[in-house]
Amino acid sequence: MTAMPTVAVADGADGPVRVHVVRVDRNNAGAPGILVVVTDPSGASVSGTTGPDGTVILPTTALSGGKYRVEATIPASVGDVKPAPEGPGLSPLTEFVDVSQGRPAELTMGVGSGTGEVQLGDRVWFDTDGDGVQDGDEPPLPGVVVRLMGCDGGGAPLAQKTTDAAGRYVFGPADGLRPQTCYTLKFDYSGVDAARLPGAPPVANLKWTVPLAGVTPGTGSVVDPGTGTAKVTVGPPGSVDDTVDAGVIGGVNRIGDLVWADANRDGRQDPGELGVAGVPVSLQTPDGSVVATTSTDARGQYSFSHLPDGRFQVCFDTGRLPAQYADYRLTRPLAGNPGQDSAPDPATGCTAPVGVGPGHTQDLTLDAGLAPPVNRLSARVWIDRDGDGRQAPDEPGIAGVQVKLRTEDGTQVAMTTTGPDGQYTFEDMPDGAYQVCFDLANLPPVVADFTPSAGGNDSAADAAGCTRRVTVGLGKREDHSLGAGLVAPADRVAGRVWFDGNRNGRQDGAEAGVAGVPVRLAKVDGSDAGTTTTGVDGRYRFDGIPDGTYQICFDPKAFPPGYAGDQWTRPMVGGGSADSRADLSTGCTPPVTVGVGHRRESTMDAGVVLPRNRVGDLLWLDRNADALPQPDEPGMAGIAVSLKDGAGRVVAGTHTGQDGKYLLDDLPDGVYRVCFDLAALPREAAGFRIPGMPDGCTQPVTVGPKPREDLTVRVGLIAPAPAVAPAAAGSDTSGGAGRGGGLPAGWAAFTALVVVLGSVFTLRWWKSVHR
Repeated sequence: MTAMPTVAVADGADGPVRVHVVRVDRNNAGAPGILVVVTDPSGASVSGTTGPDGTVILPTTALSGGKYRVEATIPASVGDVKPAPEGPGLSPLTEFVDVSQGRPAELTMGVGSGTGEVQLGDRVWFDTDGDGVQDGDEPPLPGVVVRLMGCDGGGAPLAQKTTDAAGRYVFGPADGLRPQTCYTLKFDYSGVDAARLPGAPPVANLKWTVPLAGVTPGTGSVVDPGTGTAKVTVGPPGSVDDTVDAGVIGGVNRIGDLVWADANRDGRQDPGELGVAGVPVSLQTPDGSVVATTSTDARGQYSFSHLPDGRFQVCFDTGRLPAQYADYRLTRPLAGNPGQDSAPDPATGCTAPVGVGPGHTQDLTLDAGLAPPVNRLSARVWIDRDGDGRQAPDEPGIAGVQVKLRTEDGTQVAMTTTGPDGQYTFEDMPDGAYQVCFDLANLPPVVADFTPSAGGNDSAADAAGCTRRVTVGLGKREDHSLGAGLVAPADRVAGRVWFDGNRNGRQDGAEAGVAGVPVRLAKVDGSDAGTTTTGVDGRYRFDGIPDGTYQICFDPKAFPPGYAGDQWTRPMVGGGSADSRADLSTGCTPPVTVGVGHRRESTMDAGVVLPRNRVGDLLWLDRNADALPQPDEPGMAGIAVSLKDGAGRVVAGTHTGQDGKYLLDDLPDGVYRVCFDLAALPREAAGFRIPGMPDGCTQPVTVGPKPREDLTVRVGLIAPAPAVAPAAAGSDTSGGAGRGGGLPAGWAAFTALVVVLGSVFTLRWWKSVHR
């Protein structure tokens, strides 16, 4: 047999640390590579491995001080070394020492080649805290009778031992112990002197502790609590088994049990939820007087034992939790079965009083669950009108934006949608790092093409819609910084003014732009939204304008000198992007709306032509007879229009377009009447007439040389009125509207003359410098 090294353990609490050596000899030399662990009563430990001479020095300054359990473990890599039988001067591979107040401890533990005698033992102890684990401060139990029985446990004992002052027993070959044989050990504590045990419990109140609770063999009890027996099988020759330990607990009053981290906050102890060490616990009488205090051990357990009969409550100090649980709070109470749920009231931190005494000597159901606070991410998505990344009171939230929550590795774990105020919230997620991503590809229609602000500040989303990562957990349970300001892409309205040399109303490749033309951007209410001037190529544009509906108006009074007196070409002759859109009479384009779905409008063009005499405007269905075209009053399309001179000869003709517009162009100087073929009116206008014009012709119109045009000959068709008495001869019934003579008296009842000749305004165009 060889010897293992001596482990010297010193407690530095009372003075300088003194470390002695435990030798592990092999063939009278040290046995290297043996792992030695020193564990204090709280479960904390230090460890080291024997050196070449079989010695290891383990300082205990990091431990609680006092009494320790010392374990030597032979690693699998040292396959030729086995535990040696106990002998004079040798300790078993699990031993207990007291190094309080600087006392050194020197242990010699034996190992051998595993070819010697077989041996079976080891220790019986009083399990003060009832956890089934041998702690360094728990006393041995001498006087326990251990009987070696056959495998079935029946018949007469083969041998019998009584535990010594260290609580130890051992069986060897002299006791009939044989290799590779099954035995049953029967333990009997009925003859022990319990008066020396903590609390001096009566022997009748003793019982076996919970079995198989040790972390490693030799640290826990292997006895069946119901029978007081343990079945073992001896190994081959040389086998030494010193792990057959037995723990006894007192029948005295005891209260405990566990503080755990209730990760899912359900108030029940679930698999995988860990105990919490270091939680201060006090035992109090129902009136609040403190009886005893303790802290939970490494497994989260606590115990108050050897209590007098009476009623007690347990209180947990959540104001002094360990650092990693500093902001946890007691979970909801009484959510499951007693002993599997949380007992204390979260408001007081204390359990309801329980009684211990005869018939109910212990209560191990007073557990406490600590629940983490709810982690929460919450922020807002808003329209960032000024693009500065800051939320302003007049910048509204955006409802219906999909928001995705991703973990640090990019895995999506949740999704929500912003509410009416643009707010979103994720909560109750585990501690960790998270990123929020806004689904820019599926934004609500009103902001479908918006993009994140580039200004930063309150807006945390990048161009892809994702924020930076933030960590929530202990010390930071909420984060409200992951908002997103969305800005609209810049709206643009643009076009070109060109000289329409061939007067076809379309921009042809060789036709030059007209520079220096004033251009006004007008809102639908007529107010200005911006002004500019065409460049050398005739082009202009308005950038960065807000969403809305606009018209482009060109100012004929400020035409460049080379184009003075010119006119607008015919608008929308082909319905394409190369057409002129300027209205002949107003110089304004039709309204155009820019915003979501239509950010760029570049066809607001206007063609300029040499001045010629022309007459025109609109024929429409004037249903309310107010002489003003209304949105619900359609133009009359396809109606033949002719221009007649004073002798009634037709000098020009055309047809109204789809919108009811017409133009009689390239006319000689003279006085004319505009005539409409009312016989061809569509069904919805059947019976409608031009008031005061039974022949369908207007009053005379003069063109050339000044003015060259009259584009205000607007004619409204109204339903015929009942006949009325004629007015007196010579009376003026014109009402001042239109040109020429008065209306027949029979039409005086109409509210207005619907033919408006020259009453709007006349545009003068200037000639081009590029003629």
